[in-house]
Amino acid sequence: ATLRLSYKPQFLGEVRFDGTVREYLKESGVDLGSSTLQAELLKPLRITPLLDHTFSELSGGELQRVLVAAALGREANVYLLDEPMAYLDVEQRYAVAKVVKRLTAERGSATIVVEHDVVAIDFLSTTLMVFEGVPGESGTASQPMDMRRGMNTFLGEMGLTFRRDPQTKRPRINKPGSWLDRYQKEVLKEYYYVIAEEKEET
Repeated sequence: ATLRLSYKPQFLGEVRFDGTVREYLKESGVDLGSSTLQAELLKPLRITPLLDHTFSELSGGELQRVLVAAALGREANVYLLDEPMAYLDVEQRYAVAKVVKRLTAERGSATIVVEHDVVAIDFLSTTLMVFEGVPGESGTASQPMDMRRGMNTFLGEMGLTFRRDPQTKRPRINKPGSWLDRYQKEVLKEYYYVIAEEKEET
């Protein structure tokens, strides 16, 4: 079988197009007439109101959403999204994460997300690779790990601990030196995935 890769670049300024968003998406291979794509991609990312906007006049957040839609709207075996959460507010990041997670599952494809937003990674990922090194000079990548091991590795290197909020189920960073921070590091030896009732941090 032929490997088909769909890529969303990190640097938005590298993408230039003379025309409308509608024209850009069509030229990118997105079937705008597909009711499935309209419901599962364009509507959640709020692309439809932008279709007749001039591509070059989009804001950073608008351009990011359009490029994510272009990448996910193509047929591929592997999707590579480089920092898809940049320039997006919290609500938009959650929308992108939900779309990525849903479409990956429905298509049975592989999606590789390069991202610094730990909450987004926590929500949409099943496997994690941790990169170490000096930016612009050298670096190494770990083997793929399950989320618990990968996040423990990453947070351990950063000296941080996360707990799972009992109400929202989202990860929350513990105050360094707090009771939960010390308990997770010294007793549980866990930096991640601890479900705990809120305790007074001292």
